[in-house]
Amino acid sequence: MITLLLLAAAAGGPSFDCAKASHPLEKTICASPKLSKLDADVAALYRERLSVLFDKGNFRGQQRDWQALMRRSCAKTCDAKKVEEDYEGQLTNLQGFETEDFEANYKTADIAYLHVEHRNAREFLFSLRRSSVDDDSKNYCMLPKNDGDSLVATITGPTSARWTSGADTVDFTFKYDKSGALTELVLTGSPATKRFCPGGNYRIDDRFISANNWVAPNQ
Repeated sequence: MITLLLLAAAAGGPSFDCAKASHPLEKTICASPKLSKLDADVAALYRERLSVLFDKGNFRGQQRDWQALMRRSCAKTCDAKKVEEDYEGQLTNLQGFETEDFEANYKTADIAYLHVEHRNAREFLFSLRRSSVDDDSKNYCMLPKNDGDSLVATITGPTSARWTSGADTVDFTFKYDKSGALTELVLTGSPATKRFCPGGNYRIDDRFISANNWVAPNQ
C-alpha cells in the first residue's frame, strides 16, 4: 500500500481513483494537479507514521476526523484554495507525529510519565519519570538518570520491545484490542533497574495508557 501511494505521489495523481470520484471534494482534487499531489503526499505520510506509532487508534481517529470535516465543508461545492490550505495544514500536522506520551496513575500518590520518540520502524527513544501527584518536581524514579536524556529501545516483535545495558533491562509489552487499538503498554524492569528509583519504595514497572490528545488541524 505504501509503495502504491508513493508511486501515486510520484506520478502527481491523488491517492484514489479519479475515475470513481463522486464527492465534490474528490472532483475538486482530481481537477487540480497541485491538490492531487497534496492528497498523495498526505496519504503517504499518514501511512508512514501509522507504521511506527504505537497509539494507532487515536492516530487513525484524528485522520478520520480531518477527512470527515473536509468532506462536510465540501458537501455541495468546494473552494479549491480552502482545500489546499486544509491539506497543507494536515501535511504539517502529520510531520509532527514523531513522539508519543503515556501515563500511569491508578489513584496512588505517584504518577509515571513515559515519553517516546520514534527513530525508525525498529528503534525508538524513551524516557520515564515517576513523580508525586501533588508535587510534579518531586521525582521518585528517573530513567535515564539525567533529565532531558533518552535511551534507545529496539522492537523485538509485533507486541514487544526491549532496552538493555549490562544488567539493566526494560521490556515493553504492547496490548491491543480486536480493532488493533493500543489498550495498554506494560513496562517490566530487571532487578538492577531499581537503582533508578532511589529509596526503594518505587519501581519503574507499571502499566501505561495513552496520554495523547491528537486533534485534526481543521477542528
